[in-house]
Amino acid sequence: MRLRIHRALLTVATLGIFAPPALAAAIAPSPELQQVIDSAKKEGALTLQYGDAILGGAEGAKIAAAGIKAMFGVDLQVSFHPGPSFAPMASKIFTEMQAGQKASTDVYNATAIELDPYLARGLFRSVPWTKLYPGRITPEIAEADGRALRVVTATPGILYNKTAGADFASVTTMADLLKPEYKGRIDTEPYLAGFDVLVAKSVWGYDRTAAFVKAYSAQIGGLVRCGATEQVASGQIPALAMDCGGNEQNLPKYKDVLAHTIIRDAAERRFNYICIPTNAAHPNAGILFALFISSPEGQHNVQYSLYGTDLDTYPDGYSHPVTAALEKQGVKFQDVTTSWWNSHEEIDNDLKKLIKIVTQQ
Repeated sequence: MRLRIHRALLTVATLGIFAPPALAAAIAPSPELQQVIDSAKKEGALTLQYGDAILGGAEGAKIAAAGIKAMFGVDLQVSFHPGPSFAPMASKIFTEMQAGQKASTDVYNATAIELDPYLARGLFRSVPWTKLYPGRITPEIAEADGRALRVVTATPGILYNKTAGADFASVTTMADLLKPEYKGRIDTEPYLAGFDVLVAKSVWGYDRTAAFVKAYSAQIGGLVRCGATEQVASGQIPALAMDCGGNEQNLPKYKDVLAHTIIRDAAERRFNYICIPTNAAHPNAGILFALFISSPEGQHNVQYSLYGTDLDTYPDGYSHPVTAALEKQGVKFQDVTTSWWNSHEEIDNDLKKLIKIVTQQ
């Protein structure tokens, strides 16, 4: 049995060109990986349940099935069932675990926000990711003692229409958003995506963030959810700040219409993680799924091709040179890791107070 490791070709970030990864020579898997492979063969199946917009939904599951077979020689019966979003799905899996039932999914995907309440409750397995994919998965990527594996990076900022909102390209600070020329031409989310980081005591804190939100509430044109990309693309909404992922402009259908800029004093790097539920029916198959998503091929064919982003920690992807260039320009990202979020218990209540400000304006 041999593991096929993939390498990415040259990324030309400034042109928005990201070549698909090439196949490299196969190498023998580690003893730890071989054990997972053998166990996954016995399991014979992989059950996935999460939102259609997560990990490519049904299409991502199909890509992963083929990738797992090619990389590990394991032919799994993969089934995908649309499920709830991050938080409700975690609650569902936890309830199943408490009832002594198998989890509805072998793979859970979420951000540090949704993971945090369950990390201390034994809901996720500790997996030796660095031993399973040495040279690719590092201790930095495998967080929370191997219970949370980074798979994608989000960098919220301003998503704007290249025609109707071209002048938003000059915005560099949050204060710029309060300028008269932007009044009524920018929308934000009712749940204030991205503002949770600002309200943290180690960043802006509540008082400074609340003062900004009060002023910003009088400046915005309306409240829309992250899925309002089409409204921005049509020019109905010139700009959205902050957006949720900083990735839609990379998709082929939007590359000539949308653009994105990072706000320097509110730069944040948020990660999505894959976790394997303790009560997963096919835990080893779930691990192989996560390893494929972490490979250059999985990063390109699922994360970048379907969503326009990938994990910027990997130097062979699209996002790495983009964020590296911004850092070289002096942009300092706040990384929203599992440990960072856990150390800021004040965020949840303070954000709720901010949401009331913007929704009652």
